[in-house]
Amino acid sequence: MSEIKRVAFIPLESNPTTFTSLAHKLGLSPALSFADVYSLTEPDLLAFIPRPAHALIFIFPTSEDPSKRRDGDYAVATTPEGPVLFIKQTIKNACGLMALLHSVLNGSARQHITPDSNLAKLLAEAEPLTPFQRAELLINSPSLAAAHKEAAEAGETEAPDAEAEVEHHYIAFVRGNGDDKGVYEMDGGRTGHKKIAELVEADGEDLLASEAVREAVGKIMADTGSMQCGIVALVEGQL
Repeated sequence: MSEIKRVAFIPLESNPTTFTSLAHKLGLSPALSFADVYSLTEPDLLAFIPRPAHALIFIFPTSEDPSKRRDGDYAVATTPEGPVLFIKQTIKNACGLMALLHSVLNGSARQHITPDSNLAKLLAEAEPLTPFQRAELLINSPSLAAAHKEAAEAGETEAPDAEAEVEHHYIAFVRGNGDDKGVYEMDGGRTGHKKIAELVEADGEDLLASEAVREAVGKIMADTGSMQCGIVALVEGQL
């Protein structure tokens, strides 16, 4: 494997508007958008979220105890094959981008990628590659870097420097591809994906309909030991 050059991106702000804007600019259909999830257990709060939820992005403090989420629990992804398309994160402060890409390039969200868009081209080029080769694709994409920079600088708060040490991390929860019914945790900083649940037929494509998914995500939230966590869902509809 050739040495990957060092690149840093301005961190993305943790709000659904930023994620939606970037996803649409890259080529996700306007039929999908990101929405805040205020509770995984309260029916009244869940009722406000358009369904189905095709993917979830979880934001949590980087001060989390690493012993609670060991690399040994994750697949060691070194080949193109697998139930999900996993991309290794090598760009500093790009965990938000990685969570977004993992959300839209996997599961049922794939069906909503606009043909001939940057996302469509990225998916076609990434599928036959290894996770580290996919990382090189991102590094060598001027259009991706420009779209990310625009989204990062358009947030509600002043954008930090690309080399800044950030306090939060982003991961995604996605459905498997093809006939795979698993739900997977996707963290570009890890060695590969981690299966956390299995969708049953009654859940359809909706990750928030699955009690197993809600319990698994809720456990990870509890393991952080912090109230400074957040979830956004990739849902149908324009918010």
